[in-house]
Amino acid sequence: MRWRKRGKCWPVCAIVLAGCAEGLQGIPRDNLPPETVLWVDTIATPQRSQAHLFWRGDDPDGVVVGFLLSFDGRAWYYTERRDTVVQLAVGSTDTIYTFAVAAVDNSASPRPREGDRFAFSDLNGNGIHDDGEPFLGLEGAVDLTPARLRYPVRNSPPRLFWGSDTTDAAARSVWLPETTFTVATFRFTAFDPDGPGHIAYYEWALNDTSRWSQLPPTAEFITLREADGLYPNADNRFFLRAVDIGGLHSPVLEYPPPGRRWYVRKPRGPLLVLHDYAIADGADTFYTGALQRIAGGRFAHRFDVLDIRSGRTAHTPPRNIPPFLSPMFIETLRLFEAVVWYGDPQWALEVAYAVVPEYLRSGGKLLLVITLPSLVSPTAYTDIAPVDSLSQRELFSTPAALPNGTALLPDSTVPEGAYPVLVKERGVAVGLHALFPNATAFPLYRLPPSPYYAGTPIVGVRSGSRRLFFLNFPLHLFNRSGGAEQLLERILLEAFGLQ
Repeated sequence: MRWRKRGKCWPVCAIVLAGCAEGLQGIPRDNLPPETVLWVDTIATPQRSQAHLFWRGDDPDGVVVGFLLSFDGRAWYYTERRDTVVQLAVGSTDTIYTFAVAAVDNSASPRPREGDRFAFSDLNGNGIHDDGEPFLGLEGAVDLTPARLRYPVRNSPPRLFWGSDTTDAAARSVWLPETTFTVATFRFTAFDPDGPGHIAYYEWALNDTSRWSQLPPTAEFITLREADGLYPNADNRFFLRAVDIGGLHSPVLEYPPPGRRWYVRKPRGPLLVLHDYAIADGADTFYTGALQRIAGGRFAHRFDVLDIRSGRTAHTPPRNIPPFLSPMFIETLRLFEAVVWYGDPQWALEVAYAVVPEYLRSGGKLLLVITLPSLVSPTAYTDIAPVDSLSQRELFSTPAALPNGTALLPDSTVPEGAYPVLVKERGVAVGLHALFPNATAFPLYRLPPSPYYAGTPIVGVRSGSRRLFFLNFPLHLFNRSGGAEQLLERILLEAFGLQ
């Protein structure tokens, strides 16, 4: 008999047939258990509280089909996987974990399923599998000397920083003005070397570290008020620390940092004046003087002035504007029943966008006295003033168009009666735009007829609720007695209802 392959003839070995006739020789050997190897990839593990385990098995007389895996030596589970990532709990002290893996070969009958749990004969009664103790149901098919790996986990304390990251620039960007009213917002970030999710909570204290309050681990901001422990009319200090899941504390973060001061000022009364004016034409003197005199001196010592212009450059914000318009500046405005905001053509329009709508929604009242730049977006003021639009260009660009002695015309359609006549007495007035009130608003003042524009454009409006007034002219340049001061008094007392 011949076997033909690729054109060649090969003799069939007759010794094979002869062997079959004589039967098997020798003594059959018992199934040999497999051996197991376990290791951890420490290089690819960025967190010290996370371990990536790998394992394999070798069987001298069969095939490894799976493994028993244990993280505590007590519970053993079957798996056909050959690696896993383990998240390790950390404590206040260093901890050593022991992992164990035992290979299972193909002699196991029936073959285990993924996740099956196997008990072992605890021969010494210590509750933990020791070498040589059999696994029930896997006799002869499992490595009785599992591969074991001791894995130390070191808990490191978290680190805490002011701002959104760990840089000095981020910390400086969230410094508060050196004087604030009785509300302050802080931003912070924490880093735990043991990995994400290890911050358990934050603790904070005001002025006195004998008592700490908690914040959730997801917090990034905290806003503090007088009820939280701010000392009014005094210097204050704020303390913050992070606590990880092992109970370790970060170093305490303290504000203000060395070389800075944080003074908290209590509001003097119901009214805040926002100074946003850089032209030296007597605006500051007018507002502070008028508020001392009107209403029989009722507001003489019951208003505050906040300068939100000083320090502003093309690259730096005003020194008294907090780093967080929301919530800190909005909450600052809410400390007052009403705000008088006067500004020149370079006033902080972007700040107004951020704070005015929310302040008004919360019940605030605002008198906005702004001289606008020569060119504006027609709809730029719809969210912060009771207008649908305003003229894109100023009505005139020469002071002669509004000479001293010119009287603004009070509009008689306002339900509460016309406001006082305003007569321009000094300075120049340019940058006036025509205002187009929204559906619920009322006109307050109009320009008199002039060859420089058509008709009698509206330059002052109020909202239907009388909680928002917008004057597009420099009020301080008009007659004080019986005019500008009387207008302020009517708005603050009649419209805003200040007591």
